[in-house]
Amino acid sequence: MTSRASISLVLLAGVSLTACETSSPTHHGSSAGANGLQSSTPVVAELPPPPVSLVEGRATYGDLEEASGESHTMTVGLYGEVDPNSTPRAGSEGEGNLRQISFAPEGGDFTPDIDRSGSFLVYASKQHSERFDLYRKSIEGRTVTQLTADESDDIMPVLSPDGANLAFSSNRNGNWDVFVMPASGGPATQMTFESDDEVQPTWSPDGKQLAFARMNKRTSRWEIWMSNALVPSSATYLTDGFLPRWCPDPKQTPERSKLLFQRARQQGSRLYSVWTIDLMDGEAANPTEIVTAQNAAIIQPNWSPDGMQIVFTTVVEPGSQGSELPERSDLWVVNVDGTGRRMLTSGPFRNMQPVWGPDAKVYFVSNRSGIENLWAVSVREGGHGAVPGGHMANESNDGHGSESHVAEDAQAAVLDDAGAADAGGHDAAAGPEATPPSTQPH
Repeated sequence: MTSRASISLVLLAGVSLTACETSSPTHHGSSAGANGLQSSTPVVAELPPPPVSLVEGRATYGDLEEASGESHTMTVGLYGEVDPNSTPRAGSEGEGNLRQISFAPEGGDFTPDIDRSGSFLVYASKQHSERFDLYRKSIEGRTVTQLTADESDDIMPVLSPDGANLAFSSNRNGNWDVFVMPASGGPATQMTFESDDEVQPTWSPDGKQLAFARMNKRTSRWEIWMSNALVPSSATYLTDGFLPRWCPDPKQTPERSKLLFQRARQQGSRLYSVWTIDLMDGEAANPTEIVTAQNAAIIQPNWSPDGMQIVFTTVVEPGSQGSELPERSDLWVVNVDGTGRRMLTSGPFRNMQPVWGPDAKVYFVSNRSGIENLWAVSVREGGHGAVPGGHMANESNDGHGSESHVAEDAQAAVLDDAGAADAGGHDAAAGPEATPPSTQPH
C-alpha cells in the first residue's frame, strides 16, 4: 500500500521540496466490479458552526525616508505593490461568502474538479477507505456516488470539456499513471505506460489532447508532457514543470493554446512559482512567470472559466511548518497579466487545491471544519475579492523586512512582481523539484 506521505506529496503539489523516503505501493490490478461503479451510502452530517468573520482591515503605507544614504523603508503589499490604489482590499469571510460543500466525517476529500455547468463535482476521498477513491457529488445535494473502489489510490480527477469523461491518476499498476473513464463510472482505460510517475492530467479545450506531469527519474525533475486523449499513444515533451492546467477558454484552437503550471526556482529557496507557456502547433513557447515569492511556495494554480484570471495557493515558509500537510495556506486570485491580485481566504486553516466554477465561486479543500472537506468561496466581480484578515509585510530596499500584521492571526508572504521569462521563448531548465512517490519494491 502506498504510504500517506507519498500520497500527500502528490496531493500537495510539492509543498515539501526536499527528498523523502516513502514505502512502495503494492501492485494491484484494475478496479473491482463489473463497471467500477458503486453507490455509496449517503453522507449526512451535522453542519459545522459558521466560520468566524474576521475584522475588516486595511493597511496603510509608511512614509518614505528622504534622508540621503538611508535605507528607504516602506510598507508594501503582499506582492510588493506601492500604489495604494492597487492594494488588496479587505473583506469578510463571513457566512454569506463561504459555504461547505462536502461533509466527509473522516478521511477527508481532496483534489476537486467541477463540470462546466457548475452542477456537480468529482474528487478523491478517503472517507470510506484507507485508500483514495473517486467520488461524484452534486453541488446542492448531500449524497455522494463512489466511482472507483479498487485496492489502489485514485486521485486528481479532471472532467473533459464535454463532461462525458474524466481523466485521473492511479497507482493500480505499481506506479502512477494516467487513466480515462466515463464521468458516471465504468471501466478505466490506461493512457500512459512509462515507468516514471505521471500525475495531474488536464484536457485541451477541444478534449482531444491530455497534458500531464511526469517525474523524470534520471534528472529528478517534474516535466510536462502531452499525448492523445482519445487513444493511448506516445507522449511529447513540452517543458519542465508540475501540475499543468490547460486554459479552458473555448476560443483557443489546437494550433494555439496556453498551459498554466508551477515550477521550482533554480537557486535560493527553490520554492515554486506560477508560470504559463503558449502551445503553438504542439510546441511550447513564451514561458512567462506570473507570480513568485521570496518566502512562500506558490502552488496549485488553476484558471477562471474565461482564462483571464488565475487562482492559486500560497504556503508561507513551507520548510518551517513541520508537518506532512501545511499547517495553514491561503488562496489568492490574480489576472493573467499579473495585475489585480487579491486574497480569498485567511485564518488558521489549510485552504488549498482550488478550482474555479462557472458560478463566480472558487471550490477548494479546507480543514476549517476539523477535517479536509470541500468548500466554496465567492469571487466578486470587478476585482474586489474578499480579503479576510488582510496583512502586509514591511520590506526595505535591501530585500529584508519584518511583518506588520493587520489581523492578529495574519500570515505574511513577500511576493515579487513577475515578468516574462526569456522573451525569445527559451525555457530555462528547471532544477530538482519534489521527489516523486517511491515506486520501488521493499
